[in-house]
Amino acid sequence: MRRVERRPARPGGRSRRLTALIVALGALMLVAGPLIGFFLVYTAPSQQWFARVNGVEVPRATLVDVLRANQIDALLQRQRFDPGTQAFDTAGLLIDNEVLRQTAGALGVTVSEAEVERELAAQLTPQLDAGNLDASARAELAEAKRQYADLRRLDVAELEKLAEGESLRRKVTETLGRSIVDPQPQIRLHSIVVADVETATRIQSEAVQGVPFEELARRYSLDPASGDLGWLPYAALPPAAADLLWNLPASELSPPFQRGDGAIVVYVISARDPSLALDPVARQLLEEAEFESWLGQIRVAQDIELRLDSETLEWVADQLEQTRSVVPQG
Repeated sequence: MRRVERRPARPGGRSRRLTALIVALGALMLVAGPLIGFFLVYTAPSQQWFARVNGVEVPRATLVDVLRANQIDALLQRQRFDPGTQAFDTAGLLIDNEVLRQTAGALGVTVSEAEVERELAAQLTPQLDAGNLDASARAELAEAKRQYADLRRLDVAELEKLAEGESLRRKVTETLGRSIVDPQPQIRLHSIVVADVETATRIQSEAVQGVPFEELARRYSLDPASGDLGWLPYAALPPAAADLLWNLPASELSPPFQRGDGAIVVYVISARDPSLALDPVARQLLEEAEFESWLGQIRVAQDIELRLDSETLEWVADQLEQTRSVVPQG
């Protein structure tokens, strides 16, 4: 459940570092969109499904329901909601969830109803022991699900199906992660984020003159929190910069890279270790990379049809527009 439900928060330090890594590294990655390779069929919005995975239909109503829940969630949190971007992201999520339901078994991964209940309990009723739900706890969880779903105008069955997809995603990621080599070679990576190439050039010039990296980061970086990215293996580096960074001499500044948001980032390596145990953040990055690689290969092997033409998207937008005028209380 990428938006409707969120995973339990990670410990503070780990979460902050992971966020910094995603900002500093992830924006440079060349990630194929979730809809690449799908067969686009232009059809009228009266059709009852927007996607079909090996003949299994993903209802158009489900797309609207999940989008509406995301929209209400954004309204509740006073966050911006972009229906155009969300439509394709949500479509990709729902299709991937169906792909996982059909293919995860090949890895020996299944998700039971009890596991779905525990997934929802951990997120909606953290005060309960998700691993030991007695009759009273199950009743409390059922009420929490009902209230959560009603507030977002989402059917409880759809909420449970989203939780099933999230559980499958996590279990497949854990299964694939068992093949990751640990320990392995790593570099200690640092970054400075600036607004333009001119500032990056000035930083490089001052570094040549002997100004310490820490001083340059303090003086110029727009995001001090992303300065120390920690120890990272090769596979956790952005593909567009991995070879250069892996071979960059220690203490030498990298060329400037442009992020997706337009900011400029300069890197420096402070140390190397030929055999270092992975820390939790680095391991998570590798596990997620393994999962995305596996899912990409599995996805293109499926027979997937997608119906998201302009008329359908306009109809979806009309449905969401009706939600904008009804700001939920709670």
